Amino acid sequence: MSKVTVIRSSGARIDKGLSKEEYRRMLEHGLSNLMETDRIGPGIRRLLQGKTVGMKVNCLARKFNSTPVPLSEALGDILIGAGFEENNLLTWERQSWELEKAGYTLNASSFGRRCLGTDSNGVGYSRDFHSSGKANSLVTRILTDMVDCNINLPVLKDHSLAGLSGGMKNMFGAVNNPNKYHGNNCSPYVAHVSGLSPIKSRNKLSVIDAVKVQYNMGPGYDSRYLDCYGGLIISTDPVAADRIGLEILEHLRKKHNQPSLAEAGRPVKYLDEAEKMGLGIADKNKIAVNVITIDNDGHTSKGELL
Repeated sequence: MSKVTVIRSSGARIDKGLSKEEYRRMLEHGLSNLMETDRIGPGIRRLLQGKTVGMKVNCLARKFNSTPVPLSEALGDILIGAGFEENNLLTWERQSWELEKAGYTLNASSFGRRCLGTDSNGVGYSRDFHSSGKANSLVTRILTDMVDCNINLPVLKDHSLAGLSGGMKNMFGAVNNPNKYHGNNCSPYVAHVSGLSPIKSRNKLSVIDAVKVQYNMGPGYDSRYLDCYGGLIISTDPVAADRIGLEILEHLRKKHNQPSLAEAGRPVKYLDEAEKMGLGIADKNKIAVNVITIDNDGHTSKGELL
């Protein structure tokens, strides 16, 4: 069985977003539940082996619905509390301008938390190609040379081709040629890109932002199709995290009288392929889901997924 923790804020609003402190409380309770310990610092150090931690955000929607800066900052605070040095935290994306447009402050210096794109001076892509199934790509040097492990910080949303954009699809931002991997509903390419050795070996944790979920017309931003789910999906299994994200996405589509993704011609095919490759569990009957609700005062209770 794979384990997924979903923590939902009862105070989340679609027009407001969450503060760093609200995200921090959600992360602390969610990680504690996932790791089954009240001492999340030692648990994080066991999970994230090494000195340098990457955090791959998704900034396609700019400030409208990209990985929120308060979420990455809150996670960074928790990592520092667990003993990581500030300059050994690296928030990253494909291109620097994407980070800036989403509200991030670039920093490639030896002081403070770093934030940069693969297009930054001295970064770029690996010299050698990496292969997995039908994927053959150069991989960002942020993964191959600069970090010891990576946390995937995507946003849950609809995708016009893949059906689902979650953690695994977010790793298209780690390779030089994602344009080649969009045929056949991005399958099996999403799974095969996630199977590239630098991605598979570095990714240790998925934290999917599902506070404001765009359930249709993604991945570009369209405010007509937003719903406030108010949650974070947290797991060490990238396939299981996306599978539970798919459950949420399909639920919101049904709630708003949208056809299922399969009926819309966008079935999510790559999760089963990912399970066949040994990347994680796609069968929801083999995923243990714990749902927690947290109120504005930080009190928690058992919650409902849908």
